[in-house]
Amino acid sequence: MSAVQAPPAASGSRGEQLRRRLLRSRELLVSYGLALALLIAFAVATPGGWEPQRILTILGQNAQLGIAAIGQTVVLLSGGLDLSIGPVMNLASVVSSAQMRGQDGNIAQGIAVAIAAGGLVGLVNGLLVSRAKIPPLLATLAVGTIVQGGYYVYTEGQPKGGVAPGLQSAADAKVLGSIVPWWLVLWIAVWIVVAFLLYRTTWGRRFYAAGASPRAAWLSGVAVSRYVVGAYVLSGICAAIAGIALTAYTGSPSVSGADSYTLQTVAAAVIGGVAFSGGIGRLAGAFAGVAVLVFLTTILETLNVDSAVQYVVQGAVLIGMMLVNRRLIGRGSGSAGR
Repeated sequence: MSAVQAPPAASGSRGEQLRRRLLRSRELLVSYGLALALLIAFAVATPGGWEPQRILTILGQNAQLGIAAIGQTVVLLSGGLDLSIGPVMNLASVVSSAQMRGQDGNIAQGIAVAIAAGGLVGLVNGLLVSRAKIPPLLATLAVGTIVQGGYYVYTEGQPKGGVAPGLQSAADAKVLGSIVPWWLVLWIAVWIVVAFLLYRTTWGRRFYAAGASPRAAWLSGVAVSRYVVGAYVLSGICAAIAGIALTAYTGSPSVSGADSYTLQTVAAAVIGGVAFSGGIGRLAGAFAGVAVLVFLTTILETLNVDSAVQYVVQGAVLIGMMLVNRRLIGRGSGSAGR
């Protein structure tokens, strides 16, 4: 009798595991559902909108937002918030251009120095939050302001050096049969590396535990502060890479070109289903969040919607997704023990 009853039990177990996975992925499903709906609306509302190459080109042109959003997502998963992303992107633009001085031979040097500067800013953020116990909003806002003032003093409002021609040409470069933009490939590559760290390593498992319940993780022997610092360092590095990508795309350094990216990265992460409480959400949601913002903006611009109205629509979408995700997270926690 027991031998006959065993298979249904195993099948039920697999069914229960599938149900739990779907419950954990509801925020992702909603985010990607909205992104798909906007993609269809974009294809209908714009001439040639169904062409894969055009869609990939638009995503590639916004790769800098996607890369920066990866860092912001990691910080939010740790229970923090990074409001220094925009200034770090501007810093990377200023520093890399000053190092390159418009020469291809200095590209590697410029990129390395910019990434190191971004990582250093992230380290300061992490230490202030984890060691000095300053709230993330205040710590990163203060650090971002200091960074902003620093590069304004250094440049006197006029960035030095210049973007190397080789880096500028990368903005238009395409791979895989001249269809996929190179920056889109870089965005996906950064996502794969960070996803591997989060979901295929012990560091990632402990990181999620520290973000979801810092005290419980600490009582279990997890050095929570190390993971918090690591999250901010990773965010700084991602912001620096994003700043370099933005500089390559615009073709010139800027002290204010990335000012709007800080809040956009927060919006992308939240739309993607990441909770401000920490430990809830998936890195894949950041891609959906960026896609939603990009396609929504493109649609509104194609329809010649006034910029003020665009802000209203984007804000309404953000609030709507926050309410939906909050409800889904509440239901998920309510059914956890069932």
